[in-house]
Amino acid sequence: MKRPAFRKPIALLLPSLAVAVAAFASAQDRQTAPDNAGGQHNGKQANEVKLRVMEGYPNRIQARIERRKRSSSRLLPRFIINVSKRWEPGQTVKIAFKGGDDTLHTKIAENVREWTDYANLKFDFGNSGSSGYRTWSPSDTSFKADIRVSFDQPGFFSLVGTDSIDTDVTAPGEESLNLQGFDRRLPSDWKAVSLHEFGHAIGFEHEHQSPVGQCDFRFDDDPGYRPTRDSFDQFIPDSRGRRPGLYTLLGGPPNNWPQAVVDFNLKQLPESHAYDIGPFDKDSIMKYFFESFMFVSGTSSPCFTDSENLVLSSQDKAGAAKVYPKTKADISAASQLRARALEDVSKAKSGHDQ
Repeated sequence: MKRPAFRKPIALLLPSLAVAVAAFASAQDRQTAPDNAGGQHNGKQANEVKLRVMEGYPNRIQARIERRKRSSSRLLPRFIINVSKRWEPGQTVKIAFKGGDDTLHTKIAENVREWTDYANLKFDFGNSGSSGYRTWSPSDTSFKADIRVSFDQPGFFSLVGTDSIDTDVTAPGEESLNLQGFDRRLPSDWKAVSLHEFGHAIGFEHEHQSPVGQCDFRFDDDPGYRPTRDSFDQFIPDSRGRRPGLYTLLGGPPNNWPQAVVDFNLKQLPESHAYDIGPFDKDSIMKYFFESFMFVSGTSSPCFTDSENLVLSSQDKAGAAKVYPKTKADISAASQLRARALEDVSKAKSGHDQ
C-alpha cells in the first residue's frame, strides 16, 4: 500500500493509552541520584543523574481505558478506533477549568491557542463578556466542556482527543487534563507542559514511541548489576558503576511499573500503513526529554536531545494543519473518514454485544 505523501510524526492515529512522562516537571520536583562514577557533567559529578517520575492516568481512568482496549481490540483494527478520536476539522472545542483564577486561565488559554494557529480548530474557554472562564465541578451530571482542566491531581496528563468525552473512559465530573500545582506556582517550563498536554487533547501521541523512530531505550540492567537503592528507595548504579535498566528503574519507587507497563509506554509501536505519521521528529513538543543513560547508545541515540523540547516544532505545526485541514474539500474528506470510522465502531460493538 502506498504511504501518504505527507507523513506527520505520530499524530492522531496511534493508540490512546499514552502515559505522560513528567520530563517537564519543575526543577524543585526533580530528584537526583548517583550514576556511574568519574568525570564531570554540567558542573556536577557525572555520577549524578536525575530520575524522572513517569506520570500516568489516575487508576480509575487507566482501568477504564484498559477495559475498553481489551474489548475494542477484538472488534476493529486499532487505527479505525483512533480515527474516530479526532475532533471534526473546524470544530469549536469547549474547555473548562476547576480551580485557579482568571489570571492563570488567561495565561493557559493564550499559550495553548498556538495549536489553533495551525490546526483548524477553535478553543472556546467561555470567557466572553463578563462571565469569566467556563468552569466544571465534580458534581456535574453532564459534560460542561469537551476538555476539563484540573490542577489537583498528581502529575501532568491528558486524555487523547475525544476520549475526553467518552463515557467508557471518563465522566462529566472528572478531569480530562491535569496540570498539577499550576494554581499554586507555575513551573518555569509551564508553557511547554500545557502545549504538550493540549497536544494530547487534540489527538497527538508521544513522539518517542513513533513506529519510525529509533529510541533505543536501555531496558535491561548492565551485566552484573547488583540492585542498589538511594535514600528515596529508588534503584541507582551499584558501587562499581553498573546501572539499572529501565525495567528495574521504573519497576521500583516511585513508579512501581510492571514490565508490561514499561513496554506499553516506552516501546516502539508497530509500523502500519494505516498510521498518518511522519519521519521521526526528535524536536517535537510531544517527545519528552530523556537523560542519556536511558539509551543504549547514550548521547549518540537518535532519540537523544541535550535539552527539553519547549516549543512546537515545524513538523508539529505541519501535522496539526494536515490532520485538521482548512479547505472545504479536505474538511469534507476528513469528516467522511471520521464518520465511517464511527459507524464501523458502532456496528462492531452492536455485533459484539449480541
